[in-house]
Amino acid sequence: MSVRPGALALVAAALGLAAGAAGQPPDLATGERVFRDNCAVCHGAAGDGRGMAAHHFKSPPRDLTKGRFKFRSTASGQVPTDADLARTIVLGIPSTGMVPQNHLSEAEVQAVIAFVKSLSPRFAATLSPKVVTIPPPPAATSEAVARGAAAYVKGECAECHGKDARGDGPSAKDLSVKPSDLTRRPLKSGAAARDIVRTLLTGLDGTPMPSYDQVLEGDELWALAYWLAARGGPPESTDDERAGWHVVKMHQRR
Repeated sequence: MSVRPGALALVAAALGLAAGAAGQPPDLATGERVFRDNCAVCHGAAGDGRGMAAHHFKSPPRDLTKGRFKFRSTASGQVPTDADLARTIVLGIPSTGMVPQNHLSEAEVQAVIAFVKSLSPRFAATLSPKVVTIPPPPAATSEAVARGAAAYVKGECAECHGKDARGDGPSAKDLSVKPSDLTRRPLKSGAAARDIVRTLLTGLDGTPMPSYDQVLEGDELWALAYWLAARGGPPESTDDERAGWHVVKMHQRR
């Protein structure tokens, strides 16, 4: 993933700007313009995932009108926070066509977040989504990694992801959304063990990946994250990611 220096700072700054504007109406006109200029080519002018470039991707762009997002810090079934949306917009989603939009200004990020939220009634219905609590991490020892293998069995992860976590479990063939090969890098939800724990707690809405909040204990979640992190190979580029950068270049030439 190509992210310009200071992109994480931009996420924080954009959210600080949003917090400072509390009580003021969102700038939907600016947000719509930013969306039209940067996002509609894939997501469509209506945000329904039917943009003119959508056919370039194996995995279609997200239909934003449904208000369901995989990568969140909120409990299963809830909408993402502004921080979640800012992170996805600015940093993108590795291995997908959602490439970083880190050229946007702080005000533009805030405005386009407001516009994206206006596309689905789910945001108005959930004003304060619950952020999951990530337990404190234990030491990432070899013993913890070994316990992660046991947690993988306890969580029945192999049923979908396979014995070696390559996405080839016995149920995989029957799923409309195929399980990820967890040995491939980068992971879409983030590279750190904390990102893996967050995903285990939130689940991935719109996919068969459930939340393990009530299935695994805190230390088991971290052990499983350490085990999965240790299984990763070198970073690989995907067809969708390459197509995403191609669409950006073509769109910039218009």
